[in-house]
Amino acid sequence: MGIKSIFNDMASRDNYDEVMEYLAVAETQHAPRFEFDDAPEQLRELIAVAETPRGPKRSAWLNDYAEKSWQAPDGEAEVLLAEDHLNAIRYVNRYLRKANAKLKQDGYLVCSFDTAQKHRAQIFSKHPRFLARIIYFFDFLWHRACPKLGLTRRFYYLCTKKVRKVFPRPEILGRLYYCGFEVVSEQYIHDRYCVIGQKKRAPHDEPHTYGPLVKLRRIGKDGKKFNVLKFRTMYAYSEYLQTYIYENNNLDVGGKFSDDYRVTEWGRFLRKTWLDELPMFINVLKGQMKIVGVRPLSQQYFNLYSKELQELRTKTKPGLLPPFYVDMPETLEEIQDSERRYLESYLEHPLRTDWRYFWKIVGNIVFRGKRSK
Repeated sequence: MGIKSIFNDMASRDNYDEVMEYLAVAETQHAPRFEFDDAPEQLRELIAVAETPRGPKRSAWLNDYAEKSWQAPDGEAEVLLAEDHLNAIRYVNRYLRKANAKLKQDGYLVCSFDTAQKHRAQIFSKHPRFLARIIYFFDFLWHRACPKLGLTRRFYYLCTKKVRKVFPRPEILGRLYYCGFEVVSEQYIHDRYCVIGQKKRAPHDEPHTYGPLVKLRRIGKDGKKFNVLKFRTMYAYSEYLQTYIYENNNLDVGGKFSDDYRVTEWGRFLRKTWLDELPMFINVLKGQMKIVGVRPLSQQYFNLYSKELQELRTKTKPGLLPPFYVDMPETLEEIQDSERRYLESYLEHPLRTDWRYFWKIVGNIVFRGKRSK
């Protein structure tokens, strides 16, 4: 690429309309498809009005609907419309919990927000590319990092007269599941992301943090659940989307979710280099895991296994180095066969099996470059 081409690229701006057309397809690629024919008449009317062209009449109707819907007594509302877009709400979880309390079982919450991708598109469409990168970096620190860090949160809200937090799509979806909803529909209405959540359960009560360490609930020996420690590789609240991702994404080669958009760019690097698993040595020291063994599984993954293999898995501790790196299976059936061979051998000759598997795994990783996706 010549100097002139490099300069032109740095000085160019993204076309906002083209980017939004792309996002309308890309961000909803694995979204659930909702049958509005079976929805309550209130919900169908609400979405029909929301999809009409923007104007004073539309805004007045939506504002009036939102205000009236929130006047329903707790546990009796059938359809709620969020009173503002979620970026402008300071305590999002508190707001979603309140919506959960207002709705009857299987009631619907309709809310919208500006995604992080849209926010980026706005910046890169207004400024030359070289300047947009600089603005985006500082905007990221201010609107995404500062509101979430204990040391800067109060300062952010003190300086920001109007809340304008920026949320990645997986974080909002995860917050909805955390607060007792299941996502039944996602779509861009005009250029704002609209999500419909259906109340299915009470909100989770465990606290959530934005720290670099995450605790993931996994099934261990004797079927007892324990918290696996890892460095964060996904967007906040993504751990609550396990079932949602399974229902809307296919399993890829190696048993992982295909196109798992919950993983950040930094997270992909940590996973590729296995740095995200370093804190799991704490689980080993606690006696919850061992060096060689089958992967610790979430309840969602565990339920995909045969009953026979589930029983075999719970007879021993999970491990840091799984038999996956010996056989490199591609399908779920092949993964189960690989683990079954290891477990049957381990239960007969524990030390000999782990010693043999350890050197095979190290050899495949170090000398043959074997990796999981």
